[in-house]
Amino acid sequence: VSTQSTWGSEGDAMEHVRKHQQTILLALKDSDISIRRRALDLLYCMCDRSNAGEIVGELLEYLTVADFAIREELVLKIAILSEKFTTDFSWYVDVILSIIAQAGDFVSDDVYHRVIQIITNSEEIQQHAADIVFKAILSAAAHEVAVKVAGYVLGEFGYYIAEQPESGPLQQFTALHSKFSLLSNTAKAILLNTYIKFYNMYDNQPLREKIIKVFD
Repeated sequence: VSTQSTWGSEGDAMEHVRKHQQTILLALKDSDISIRRRALDLLYCMCDRSNAGEIVGELLEYLTVADFAIREELVLKIAILSEKFTTDFSWYVDVILSIIAQAGDFVSDDVYHRVIQIITNSEEIQQHAADIVFKAILSAAAHEVAVKVAGYVLGEFGYYIAEQPESGPLQQFTALHSKFSLLSNTAKAILLNTYIKFYNMYDNQPLREKIIKVFD
């Protein structure tokens, strides 16, 4: 892996390195953390549109067992690769929410802000994003970062799924507010802003009464 890692920085050798992709993936499970880091760096270098889906998928699987010493770097590399080589931003959003679910403590503000920016600027994925973030926060173990993403996305684009009985305005509010007491002040501020948007967006008296109680 050490020799291949050196080659990985040289474009002329990359095709040769790609032939050993499976061997490099196995090196992620080596007991030596220095070898695991080199394997991660090499996979990052050799990733392109032809193999991004496979490599990102393998890295997501590895993330579930990766030790803390490498998780922050791993999260960042997955986020960068999934954005750089995506052909469908719905896939990118799915990847980022998977990262958050598995390793939310290691997701930087940069990654959070970037996924919000991409959703905001990509109308074609906004309905999918609203649907997937709503489902994400139904989990009792939803991470605060997931709640922050959901708070923003549902406040802006929740109307895409509001006609569905299982994800109506009241259901969206209830799912978000069930997390409220455990959140940081920053996350609470995001949700309070979302509640105001809900109040103005939906002509729903039971919802409005619940929102008024929050602010009383």
